Amino acid sequence: MAEGPKSGSEARFLRGFPTFERFSSGELNKVVRAADRVSLPANWPLIHEQTPGDACYILLSGKVAVYAGREPVAELGPGDVVGEVAIRQGRLRSATVSTTEAVEMLRIEGEDLTRLLRELPALRDAMDATAAEHGGGPAGS
Repeated sequence: MAEGPKSGSEARFLRGFPTFERFSSGELNKVVRAADRVSLPANWPLIHEQTPGDACYILLSGKVAVYAGREPVAELGPGDVVGEVAIRQGRLRSATVSTTEAVEMLRIEGEDLTRLLRELPALRDAMDATAAEHGGGPAGS
C-alpha cells in the first residue's frame, strides 16, 4: 500500500497542520523522506492494544477512532500523530486505533522515528505537546 517517492508537496502539506507549522522546510523534508505514504479504507484496524509498537502514523486525511478496551476515548484526524508513545517509551500499545473513514497517512518505522526524534527537537516537542493534548503527558498517549 505504500506509494512512490516523496515530494516537496507532502512537506508543504504537513506545514498546514498546527502540529507541524513551526518546522523548517528541511525538518519537514526529513520527516517525509523517512515515511511511507499509506492509504487505508474505512473500518480498518490500524493499531491493536497490548501489541508492540513498530511504527507511528501522521494522518493526512480521514479520521481514526481510539479505544481503550472497548471504550472509545478519542477521534483523531488530519495532522494528528498516532502510535508514537509505545515506540518512545518501549512499551506495549495502550490503545486500539481503527479507521472510521478512508485515510491517507505517513507511516514511520520505529527505528526511523527514534532517529528523527534525536535529530529533530521540533518533532520531539510537537509529539510531547500532542500527547499532552490527548491526556498522556509528554511521550504518553
